[in-house]
Amino acid sequence: MITETGSTCTSSYVDWCTIFAGTVVATALSLVFLQFGSGIGFVDVDMLRENIADVTPARILMAGIFVLIIQVLCSIAGGYVAGRLRAPIAGATQHEREMRDGMHGLLVWATATLIVFGGGALIAAIATFAPGTVPEVQVTQDILERERVLAIILAFSAGATSLVSAAAAWGAATKGGDHRDKQIDFSHHFLRRQ
Repeated sequence: MITETGSTCTSSYVDWCTIFAGTVVATALSLVFLQFGSGIGFVDVDMLRENIADVTPARILMAGIFVLIIQVLCSIAGGYVAGRLRAPIAGATQHEREMRDGMHGLLVWATATLIVFGGGALIAAIATFAPGTVPEVQVTQDILERERVLAIILAFSAGATSLVSAAAAWGAATKGGDHRDKQIDFSHHFLRRQ
């Protein structure tokens, strides 16, 4: 297959190099934002070690909103990179280019989500076997009910955040592809040229 730029590509319509590039951008940005958030108190790691009865809904809400913002912004950045870098296919219609760019953005989101989920599962597994990481807590019916409600809220929030992030990655990738097709130059915003 020949791209519009005239270079020869593989027979696949999926450009994994651009997907991995977008995934690297999204994952790196999320790590930077999480470091920033933990530094200023938005993400409170000590909250996870405290007694569940001492964790306030406001702290959980603040951490949840911050994670939502991080996930959406990083999905936008990764999706845009994939859409902008993806080589268009010769003879493809505008609709076809938008669909392919959007799919690449969606694959960036999916790949980054799997990496983060795998990393989180690995950290949780290590923390489970580490001695002295779980404080001794007197388990009461009230604490069990609060944990159940908290788990339901967190699961729903994580799912909703993921869906919003997937849509954001799709939209950003189509915008990146549009900017690629129109050859929009942003270098004058970043470089001082005469």
